[in-house]
Amino acid sequence: MSLGLVIPLLDEVELAAAVAEGIHQTLVHADIAHTLVLVDNGSTDGTGSVIDGLAERLPVQAIHLEKNAGYGGGILAGLEALKPDLPEVLGWCWGDGQIRPDTLPPLYRACIKGAPLAKVVRTERLDGTTRRVISAGYARAIRAIGADHPDVNGCPKLLRREALEALAPTSTDWFLDAEVVLGALSRGWDIATHPAAMAPRTAGRSKVGMGAVLEFALNLARWRMTHQL
Repeated sequence: MSLGLVIPLLDEVELAAAVAEGIHQTLVHADIAHTLVLVDNGSTDGTGSVIDGLAERLPVQAIHLEKNAGYGGGILAGLEALKPDLPEVLGWCWGDGQIRPDTLPPLYRACIKGAPLAKVVRTERLDGTTRRVISAGYARAIRAIGADHPDVNGCPKLLRREALEALAPTSTDWFLDAEVVLGALSRGWDIATHPAAMAPRTAGRSKVGMGAVLEFALNLARWRMTHQL
């Protein structure tokens, strides 16, 4: 079994190397064969050069998008790069270093044991007032449609290959995480979770703004019109 992990990066020149190296070492220690797909999602700060350097010495595939394709678009581009032979388990995580890489092995093992989807549920948030307000808005919107799952946006998210193919996500914006979780819930799948505290950023800045709440609500309304929980 192997893992393909996509990490979208937008102007993360200060964090990209440490994040990728930490994930790689964690997976090596856990004896998990893996490929990291680092997606330079239209960065202007030298992130692209950093990931090219990583690709020379680690099991890393560097993808460069000339223009920012959105959070989901960057992830989908990374997943596409893993074809034609998708790994048995694949997924994505953030490139900001706020979730420890040691969350990955238990999520991977859950998928190996048969969970179609395994993800982190954040138990502590130290990322500022704005992000807490945004997360609360997400949670209210999800509860409003009757979805029963904590922290739909929690990452890393890992899926079995057949689960990803069945879900066939298409969202190119911040709704991608919710699309996958809601798709799993609508199919009655059991979602494996692993708790993790979210640390504050040590460099760079968050790419999530208040406009993401409105974007999320509109996407959720569209999803609700065509799906049943």
